[in-house]
Amino acid sequence: MRVRRDTVFISSVLFSLCFATLIPHNLRYASTWHQRFFPGSRSLMENQFAPIGFASLAVVFIGLIVVWAGYAKRVRWTWFVMFIVVWCFAFPLYALPILLDIHAGAIDWSVLREATTGSEAARAVLKGPLVFVLMLVALFLPTKAFLQPEGQ
Repeated sequence: MRVRRDTVFISSVLFSLCFATLIPHNLRYASTWHQRFFPGSRSLMENQFAPIGFASLAVVFIGLIVVWAGYAKRVRWTWFVMFIVVWCFAFPLYALPILLDIHAGAIDWSVLREATTGSEAARAVLKGPLVFVLMLVALFLPTKAFLQPEGQ
């Protein structure tokens, strides 16, 4: 029984770290709220960054509340909420674009080498998928603790 609580705690900490790393990026997007339009090539383009930033911040804070109000206490439904957050929020926003770029040939594996040399753009490309993978680990690490029948 003690081991299950430890995996849930480790998972909670991993989720918290992942969510915390997403806050600055989404704050930057949300901070563009005062700019309704951006100059485009031929006309003004509507600012879609601010709504995405605010929506992402909302999901991040909801995730943190769920993790520390119920998930860390092994409330079963919170695992399913985190499953939805990982697959319906983190995957499409942070991993899917990179996978599509790799599939299209827009990004090759040399980006790994560039990320280690300090390239800001390469680190940004890798941050999303890394956060997603850590969230997957955090999600599936305590699966047994959440999904096994009560009383066992």
